[in-house]
Amino acid sequence: MSTASSASAVVFDPAAAIPELAAARQAAQRGDWPAVAGLFAACPEEYGLLVLADEVAKTHGIEALLGQVLAHRPGDPLATCLLADHHIHLGWQARTSRSAKDVTPEGWRAFRHHLNLAEQLLIGAVARDRGNALAWVLRLTVSRGLSLGTSETRRRHRALTRVAPHHYAGRRGLLQQLLPKWGGSWEDAHAFAVEGLHTAPAGSLAGAVVATYHVERMLAITQADRAAYAQRADVRGELAAAAAASVLHPTCRARYGLITAHSTFAMLAATGGHWTAAKAHFEAMGPYGSTDPWDMLPGDAERHFLTTRRDAVQKG
Repeated sequence: MSTASSASAVVFDPAAAIPELAAARQAAQRGDWPAVAGLFAACPEEYGLLVLADEVAKTHGIEALLGQVLAHRPGDPLATCLLADHHIHLGWQARTSRSAKDVTPEGWRAFRHHLNLAEQLLIGAVARDRGNALAWVLRLTVSRGLSLGTSETRRRHRALTRVAPHHYAGRRGLLQQLLPKWGGSWEDAHAFAVEGLHTAPAGSLAGAVVATYHVERMLAITQADRAAYAQRADVRGELAAAAAASVLHPTCRARYGLITAHSTFAMLAATGGHWTAAKAHFEAMGPYGSTDPWDMLPGDAERHFLTTRRDAVQKG
């Protein structure tokens, strides 16, 4: 199959698959606010708004542009959310990807400082418009980062679902809160993931959250036991059902998040030696790749993806 036959053909930049991301990045870099706002206004996917926001929020110098917009239009909903997202990015950069015990006191102070700034901005955004889905999904991340607890994160998720049911990032965000590493349990996280599979419409990426759960569960056990986990009949059955109802369903029209979702299913299938299933997900990605969730493994994420993709093509 030509799209999966050459490692050199794989492109990992999300903007290659979604040109709007490159357009948003370039508009932000040149300080063209009307172009930035126009891209958000034209985006038909709620999850796509978050992906665009993350692209803009990490652009060097974006704080100055957003400050100018808010000086002329205080409370502008998009600029407020983008500035909050910028602070969230700065906070997580300060915290780093280290385990909590290894984060420096300075890192923790900067982390909390930026997340508190984001929280204040987002409180204002939802006070002005309870239907601001972008603000609510960003508040999920803030709630987890500030350790506000499962009840508060669930409350924010309920507010999000009232305006954007089955939001992919929203479900992934609450799933993280429900995992043991954030104070939850495997049982609650699993129940939530499966519930989304059964309640979301066919073709929704919400079903792919089942795969996210199983990656988290699989990577929490020893490497020697991971293949056996992915081979379990119940796990394989859930993943097959989730893939059929989401990324492989004929009505799936998602663009934002689709590559990552396929990548997650591909990792699980390959780990279990289900090469035909793995190959189907790699082929569905065409010439594109994602480092998510391969960056959860030690070593180079792109190399993990490419090596597994090659094996799937040969064995599937």
